[in-house]
Amino acid sequence: MKKLFTFAAMLFAAMALNAQEVETITCAKAVELMPAQKDAETEVEYTVVGYVTKLLSNPSEKNGVVQQRFWMDDNKGSAETVNCYWCNLPEEAVENGLNVGDKIAVTGKIINYNNKPELKNAPIVILESASVVVETYDVNVCEAIEEGSSLNAGDMSTDIFRVHGRLKGADNVNSSGKHTFDMACGEDIFQAYNCAVAEGVELGKGDSVIVTGKLLYYNGEKVEISGGTVELIEKSQVEVVITDVTVAEAIAVALALEKGASTEDLYAVTGYIDSVAFVHTEKTSVSFYMTDDMSNRRSFDFEAYSVKCTPEQCALVKAGAKVKVTATLKRYYKAAIVDQENPENNKPEIDLAETNGGSLEILIESAVENVTNQAKTVKRIENGQVVFIRDGVRFNVLGTEIR
Repeated sequence: MKKLFTFAAMLFAAMALNAQEVETITCAKAVELMPAQKDAETEVEYTVVGYVTKLLSNPSEKNGVVQQRFWMDDNKGSAETVNCYWCNLPEEAVENGLNVGDKIAVTGKIINYNNKPELKNAPIVILESASVVVETYDVNVCEAIEEGSSLNAGDMSTDIFRVHGRLKGADNVNSSGKHTFDMACGEDIFQAYNCAVAEGVELGKGDSVIVTGKLLYYNGEKVEISGGTVELIEKSQVEVVITDVTVAEAIAVALALEKGASTEDLYAVTGYIDSVAFVHTEKTSVSFYMTDDMSNRRSFDFEAYSVKCTPEQCALVKAGAKVKVTATLKRYYKAAIVDQENPENNKPEIDLAETNGGSLEILIESAVENVTNQAKTVKRIENGQVVFIRDGVRFNVLGTEIR
C-alpha cells in the first residue's frame, strides 16, 4: 500500500508540474533572465509580450511553417530589445506578415545571442493588430531602389512591392532551396535575398522575374527583398559561363571586386580542404577553407561558404579531401571594430574571398587522414613535395604510393 501511495504521489506531482503555465514576462524581464554566457539558453520557456518595433524579413516558408524575423520591445517605437529569429507566424499573418506596432506574445526559451535576448523558431500569438493599411505596388528595379533608399537604414517598408527586372548574374540557391540574386539599375544593385521560387523552377542570368515582398534598406547600404517570393516571367538566352580556377585564381578574382560585391558568372574552384569551419546540424550545407597546396596548411584566405551537400558528401568533408565547388565568388568585407572603453569587443578587419554558397563535388576523399589514421606516420618535404612515410611506405597528399 505504501509503495502504491508513493507512486501515486509521484505521478500526481509530475502531472501538476506539466500542467504549470508558462510564465508571461515583459521584454525588459527577458533581458534580466537571459543567461550570461553567449549562446546559452534558459532551462524553461517564457511567453514574452511586447510590440513589434522593426521587421527584418518578409514571411518565409520552411518545412511547412511560415516564419519571420523581427525585433520587439515593451513600447511602440524602434527600440531593439528582444530579437525574434524566424519565429512562427499565426494563420492570420501568414500572407502579409507582421506589422510594426502589432502587440504580440512569443513563447520559447531565451537565448543569449551576442548579448541580446533571442527567441528562435518560437510560436507567435497576435494580441492587438496595429492599424496599418498595406498597399501593393508594381515597380521596376530603379523605382524599387529609389523607394527603398528613402527608408531609414535597417528599416522595412510598410507596403508590398512587386519588382520587375532581370537577373544581373547567376542565381545562388542555398541548402534550404532559397534563392539569392542581384538585379541592376545602371550601377546600382537591388538584391533578392533568400527568396522562394516555385518547385522545379530554375533561374539564370538574364531571366525576367517579379520579386514580391516588403523592401528592406539593409544596413543603409543596399535595397533588398529578404524572404520574399519570385515568379519567373521569361527565360533568357544568355549562356551560362562557368570558369575553372584554382584557389589562388579564385582569390585574385574575388579580391579584385568592390568590397561586398559578387561575380556575375560562376566559377568552378578546385583545391584541397584545409580545414572545416562549420557543418549544418542537418548535414545539408558545410563551410570550409580551401588551399592549392596541403604543405601550406592553416590557410584562411578562401572560404567555400555554406556549400550545399548531401549527408553522404558532408561525411567526406575533411581536411585533405580534394573537392570542386561551383558558385559565384564574393569579396566579403567587415570593417574592424575598435572599442577603447571595452577592448574585449575589438575585432580585426575581415577582407576575405569566399563563395556565395555553391554546389559540391568530392574528387578524392581525405587522403591525408586515410594514410595517417592507422599507424604512426612521418611527414616531411622532399624536393618541394609533401611526403608521408608509414611503415616504410611513402605516400603523397593524395594517398598515392610513391616509388
